Amino acid sequence: MNDEHKKNHFLCEALYDIKALQDLIKDFHSKYFGQLLVKIAGSDTIPFFLITHNGTHLRLMDTVKQFETEFFRIESIDRESCRGTVSLLRAYDYEGHDTNLIAEVVRLERTSSEKSIELSGISAIQLLKPDMLKGKFIIEPKW
Repeated sequence: MNDEHKKNHFLCEALYDIKALQDLIKDFHSKYFGQLLVKIAGSDTIPFFLITHNGTHLRLMDTVKQFETEFFRIESIDRESCRGTVSLLRAYDYEGHDTNLIAEVVRLERTSSEKSIELSGISAIQLLKPDMLKGKFIIEPKW
C-alpha cells in the first residue's frame, strides 16, 4: 500500500468513525431516559473542517443559499472509493453575520445542502466543539 493510499485509508476510517458516533448519539434510545445521548450532547452533529494538501481549509459553496463554508457534518462515507458526502454547516459570528474565520464563529447551523468530496485532496481532519451547534453563547461586557 503506497503512502497516499494509506493516508486516504486513514481519512476514510476517521470519517467513518465520526459517522458511527453521530449515528450512535442520534439512534440511541433508552426506555427510561429516551434520547439521553442527544440531550447530553445537545446535538447529533460532530462538526469538523478538512485541511487540504497545501495547508488550507477546504471551502465549499452552497449555490442556492449563496454562502461559502469550511465547516461540515459527515452524512455518508464510501470506504471502498474513499469518497464522503458532507452537509454544509453555515457559520455565524456574534452579530449573526456569515463568517469563516474560526476565531469569530459563535454558532454553526445545519443546512440541507450536501456535497460529495474526493478525499485524495485532503490531508487532515480537525474536529470542532459540538457546542457550536447549540447557539447558547453569552457575550459578557468588557468592563
